[in-house]
Amino acid sequence: MTTLTRSITIDAPVDTVFEYALDVGRLWQVKDVALTEVDIKPEGVGTSARMYTHLLALHVEGGIEYTEVVPGKRIVAQVHFFAEKPTWTFTFAPAKGRTRVTATGEWTLKVPVVGKAIETRMAKEHEPMLDTLLATLKTQVEATRAA
Repeated sequence: MTTLTRSITIDAPVDTVFEYALDVGRLWQVKDVALTEVDIKPEGVGTSARMYTHLLALHVEGGIEYTEVVPGKRIVAQVHFFAEKPTWTFTFAPAKGRTRVTATGEWTLKVPVVGKAIETRMAKEHEPMLDTLLATLKTQVEATRAA
């Protein structure tokens, strides 16, 4: 298993940030990835969407589903995308009136010899995506609070 972890502090209370993130369409705003068929479940578990992007000029599609939701604390999302199936865990913690959001992606490939190297590459390739996702979350939540 290979992991990628990033954190960001958002100037808003945990409940506000968590509620925003429960909407997969708002949380998963990433360049070159489009979401359709967004299905938001009231309790969070089962919330899902179809994902579309391009890889080397090829159309690629997959999906994302919230598999675990602990209100105000954690959202676990399973992504099924092309040849990878990372699990993403988002945790929400109070930080002096603000919220510390930590996102961790995990890749596990059961491929002898080359599996670990491929996992490491997948995690590395997702660094800019995760940085952007968290920065966008921060910008959107703080802008909503300012309005």
